[in-house]
Amino acid sequence: MVLLEDLPDRVEVSVRDEGPGIPEGRLEQAEAEGRMGVSGSVRGRLHDLGGSATLTTGSFGTEWELVVPR
Repeated sequence: MVLLEDLPDRVEVSVRDEGPGIPEGRLEQAEAEGRMGVSGSVRGRLHDLGGSATLTTGSFGTEWELVVPR
């Protein structure tokens, strides 16, 4: 599922997958191995724009909430 919300002060994109979720520590392990896709390309670029990328994951699946201010 992908949801785009055009709010008065920000734009939010939610991307949800109902799969098995991301194992705990997996993103930190990838970063430690030099794979910077999530921390640099996703979180870093949104942070540079004043926004954020928030991950929620577990047995229910995975959801990213990407937010940028207007």
